[in-house]
Amino acid sequence: MWLQRLDIRNVRNLVDVSFKPSARLNIIDGLNGSGKTSLLESIYLLSCGKSFRTHRFANLPTQGCDWMGAYAKLSDNNNRLISVGFEHRDGKNLIKAEGKRLQKASELANYLPVVVIHQESQRVFTQSPKYRRAFVDWGVFHVEQSFLSTWQHFSRALKQRNAALTQRNSSISLDHWNLELNQGAILIDSYRRKYLEEFIPLFNYYATELLTINGDITIEYKRGWSDKEDYLSVLNTSTVRDRLLGYTQKGPHRADISFKLNGVPLHEYVSRGQQKLLVCSLYIAQASLFSKITSQASLFLIDDVAAELDNVHIDRLMELLNGLEAQIFVTTPDKSLLDTSLFPETKMFHVEHGKVTEVL
Repeated sequence: MWLQRLDIRNVRNLVDVSFKPSARLNIIDGLNGSGKTSLLESIYLLSCGKSFRTHRFANLPTQGCDWMGAYAKLSDNNNRLISVGFEHRDGKNLIKAEGKRLQKASELANYLPVVVIHQESQRVFTQSPKYRRAFVDWGVFHVEQSFLSTWQHFSRALKQRNAALTQRNSSISLDHWNLELNQGAILIDSYRRKYLEEFIPLFNYYATELLTINGDITIEYKRGWSDKEDYLSVLNTSTVRDRLLGYTQKGPHRADISFKLNGVPLHEYVSRGQQKLLVCSLYIAQASLFSKITSQASLFLIDDVAAELDNVHIDRLMELLNGLEAQIFVTTPDKSLLDTSLFPETKMFHVEHGKVTEVL
């Protein structure tokens, strides 16, 4: 699936924008604050029903406007046109695809799978486990059809067990919820392990292609409870402690991934520029695996692609992006930094004061 036309209305300073991107590489240049990142943000809205910059929809509409929207025409492998749209109006979201209203934002991802690298993407290395879980679960969601329903079922059971833990009557049985959680946890763990088995070699390949590091990068998956115990036993033996805390301590909702170089956390070992290259390796591997498993293309977004990188690494990154089966959008304050000669088709767009103009 690729984006054939994009229309943006009142998203930050993009009041009235319409353009037709290239199916391969799209370079968006302009000064800081011109609206480049907002353009990528609008595409992301059409994939996830949320922003990668803020959790508050009230921050998205243009100042003085009470609504905003992003709309697209997508083309599939059979050249069939599909319409998708996202609006936020009167505090509510309206999501549509193929003329039908969608009940959940997660349904958008089936139409427009998007991988994005932005200024906060390095938190996958440096911040809490929820970012690493989200990274892995994006990949699992797109390649394992049962993952979303399994995760939703597990989350509902987890909510019910946590509610029961807070009840003063300690005689309330947790057996039913323990069984429900155990069933979901086993499946979620197996889905994640299967995905990581294929993902880790790809990440190591792209990492070695992008940069030279003295040592070996290791990735360790921690499923959220001991590998030596089955989950049902863990739930049963932790009941007293869980009641004291008022929540379920262990499970796939506590899973994590550690990235280390020579036994040291990766982000403590490498420079800021190297860290960005490793982030690019992660997401390029993710997009590559998505295409390999699904035989579909994703959209790949990079905000300020050249930041913190020298010319040699910028060129190498562009080479690897060219090898992806993906429609690519990159922003930059200076398009002369990017070598587009390898790409079979490139379009350039200039953004200034919220206006987007194709550079012919």
